[in-house]
Amino acid sequence: MKPHCVLLSSKENSAPVKLGGFGVAVQVSEVGKLSGGRIGTPHFMAPEVIRREAYSKPVDVWGCGVMLHILLSGALPFCGTKDRLFDSILRGAYNLNTKQWHMISDEAKDLVHRMLEQDPDRRITIKEALNHPWVRDRAHIPKVHLHETVESIRKFNSRRKLKGAVLAAVSSSKWMTFYNDPRMQDVLAEDDEVTSLAVSQILDSLEEIQCLTDGSEHDLDFLQNVFEDKQLHVLLDLYDRINTRCLGPLRSPFADSVHKSQQVLDCLCEMPPIAQADCEELQYLLTQPHFIGMLQAHDVVAHETYSENAIRVTPPPLNPYLNGDVADAGDSPDGPDMELENVTRVRLVQFQKNTEEPMGITLKKNEEGRCIVARIMHGGMIHRQGTLHVGDEIREINSVSVMHQTVEALQKMLRDARGSVTLKIVPSYRNPPAQCEPLRLTSCFFFFFFFLQIFVRALFDYEPQDDDLIPCSQAGVQFRIGEILQVISKDDHNWWQARKWGMEAGDPAGLVPSPELQEWRTACTAIEKARRDQAVNCSWFGRKKKAYKDKYLAKHNAVFDQLDLVTYEEVVRLPAFMRKTLVLLGAHGVGRRHIKNTLITTHPERFAYPIPHTTRMPKKDEVHGKNYYFVSHEQMMTDIAGNEYLEYGTHDEAMYGTKLETIRQIHDQGLMAILDVEPQALKVLRSSQFAPFVVFIAVPPMSLLPDMKDNDGSLERLARESEILEKAYGHYFDLKIVNNDIEDTIGALQQAIDEVCTTPQWVPVSWVY
Repeated sequence: MKPHCVLLSSKENSAPVKLGGFGVAVQVSEVGKLSGGRIGTPHFMAPEVIRREAYSKPVDVWGCGVMLHILLSGALPFCGTKDRLFDSILRGAYNLNTKQWHMISDEAKDLVHRMLEQDPDRRITIKEALNHPWVRDRAHIPKVHLHETVESIRKFNSRRKLKGAVLAAVSSSKWMTFYNDPRMQDVLAEDDEVTSLAVSQILDSLEEIQCLTDGSEHDLDFLQNVFEDKQLHVLLDLYDRINTRCLGPLRSPFADSVHKSQQVLDCLCEMPPIAQADCEELQYLLTQPHFIGMLQAHDVVAHETYSENAIRVTPPPLNPYLNGDVADAGDSPDGPDMELENVTRVRLVQFQKNTEEPMGITLKKNEEGRCIVARIMHGGMIHRQGTLHVGDEIREINSVSVMHQTVEALQKMLRDARGSVTLKIVPSYRNPPAQCEPLRLTSCFFFFFFFLQIFVRALFDYEPQDDDLIPCSQAGVQFRIGEILQVISKDDHNWWQARKWGMEAGDPAGLVPSPELQEWRTACTAIEKARRDQAVNCSWFGRKKKAYKDKYLAKHNAVFDQLDLVTYEEVVRLPAFMRKTLVLLGAHGVGRRHIKNTLITTHPERFAYPIPHTTRMPKKDEVHGKNYYFVSHEQMMTDIAGNEYLEYGTHDEAMYGTKLETIRQIHDQGLMAILDVEPQALKVLRSSQFAPFVVFIAVPPMSLLPDMKDNDGSLERLARESEILEKAYGHYFDLKIVNNDIEDTIGALQQAIDEVCTTPQWVPVSWVY
């Protein structure tokens, strides 16, 4: 097993995972073994495979353990090549002490250790791994953003791409026979072994890069001291200046030097005898092995690095003369700025701006202090004109130099500009990033096109004016929980471009925080709050106080224990359909039971309540299947273990619970099931199988109940519970109704149910795909 075997069925979120690559796989019995032999990818080989011993199913566990190591840390557990790699695997030479593992739980580390056990007889089995606490209790694992792991995975993928580029260069069609001279054939044949060794050395060095990036703390400290050396900085800066100031070729180099050399040799054969000595000397030079290798290397680099179809690991090399014309260095005035303009051609961009409409671009300063176009807002003025691209360098705005000016001042200059606006830029010549929506569409593909667009439901409130991280607050999109956003571009890792649903297609998009940025922000806020609370509780005054403990919180502490990093939920708009389940949420005592009973009594042909199961004995006049389903304690415990209950509990030494099958039976009758459950049940109900319409019955604010007495504090506790529930689970609510009057609440609820079942609806994309 290796990552290449794990595939996603599509590029959609939550796409099903599929396994492939079973070309040499064999199904064996529990005790069956296969004859020894080194089969598979070396980095994922188990020790018994390397030792050429008979092996069985434990080798699959080993491969899964290596993949788990990669997913948690972004790095392979065993590094090196050939014999060094095999020796590392046989010795079990891996460690979980790098910085990526600092945020990984002990349970996860334990599972990795047990899956990478050297002895196959002691190695954990698949069944034991699935029952491991880290896998079994995955629903309770905190959603911590593993930024170090994400960064390591990016480096891991970059190394894979670099290795692919090297292999593409080695197998280039430019490595061909140079001349038809038999003598040269013999020479090249003798160099085959040397060439293969050189390529092998390059690939081996790529594998060893990981040893530098994922080394021990001692090695990292040593490298950090080296890289912080000021003399090294000066030398590297001088090296960069030499490379950036030198005059390069006017255009991409040709990849036909071998062909031209052959033409020269053909011409030498036709030269008159008077130049025979010079011709023989030139022929001798052109047929030397080192000269031949140099020409071939030139063609490979020109074809594999500079051509349009080259595999890109880093941005393509840029020629200094962007416009293709030659600068006259002799006419350049003194000064570094003017000298640089002579080797880097600029372009003038001019357009009219006579309205208050923003230009739709944000700027940034790079390490050299140059002003760069950071992003272009989709649908904005610049995007519609296509005059600028991301990465373009701006030198002047209306003949005013941008040097030594802040980004804020430059953004204000663009915002206040009127009339003819002229920008002096250095084009980046980057391909524009792919958008999240096609630009043209025929009407016959409208329905299919709608599903190609990406829509999300916001699960948090956002106010760009209060965000200190946003590059430009004027470009931000303000939204509230439940609003639908159309994602236009995800090119920026931290800031997506989106617009609210209902806006015209030509309206400009704005900036919204990406899920990763918002999760990081939420986690940091939670950590800071926990630190402040801990500081208060550890103080002398904090110990004097007696903490107030709410009974509701004591019973349902999961509301506060969870750190649910919710950001957006991908949704899709479907035609009108009937919701299968009505879920009533609210604080205990807010009136949910009365609302449920009223709806069922008034409309028995439309609503029904699932009959609960219990282990107590039937009372007089109670009928099995009418009041309760009476089952044995053993049967109920078996069904609970099989996840057949939505929720269950104990009262007076008897167990009660709502079975999922009873809800399905109501659906089969064409009725809508009404549930007044705890909010934790939404994790099961929010699926296409139950298609819930979640309604929160809220308690009126205390300020609106001046005439009601609260002698025992019950109203205050009720309001507090309602506020806590809304704060923790408000992003799951389809509707919120404040229960000022029970009859008005029931009427508003019936109207909402009629409306949601007769109009198009936004539902989670997981309900459809």
